[in-house]
Amino acid sequence: MKGIAFILLSAFLFGCGTQPSKIDSPQVVTTAGVSEISPAAAKPAVEAAYSQFVDVRSVEEYDAGHAYRARNIPLETLASNLDKLEKNEPVYIICRTDNRSRQAAKVLVEAGFAQPIVVTGGTEAWKAAGYPMEVPKK
Repeated sequence: MKGIAFILLSAFLFGCGTQPSKIDSPQVVTTAGVSEISPAAAKPAVEAAYSQFVDVRSVEEYDAGHAYRARNIPLETLASNLDKLEKNEPVYIICRTDNRSRQAAKVLVEAGFAQPIVVTGGTEAWKAAGYPMEVPKK
């Protein structure tokens, strides 16, 4: 009887309540390992010296105007250009609205990237907020 009481008490003390709740887990708060950030929160992060800010739109869309400091790696070529990105650093991803950014983030998660971050609202929201844009000179 004492043995059963000890086992039950041990199970309660060590098995219940000591594990983190899945609700509190960052993996659940983020969707499939992908975080989201507003343009306002992303702006100072992507202005850092070695930030990874990737525009996954087509070359033509990128050339028509893109968020300041964003480099172009179109979604179709992302999987073959993963070596151009640092896996253990945040990768801020932007497209026109955020549909392709979400797809790109999934590619990065599957490739083992630690922190893909989608800029919500994409370039449209970036521009609407009045943040710097670039148009490459021809």
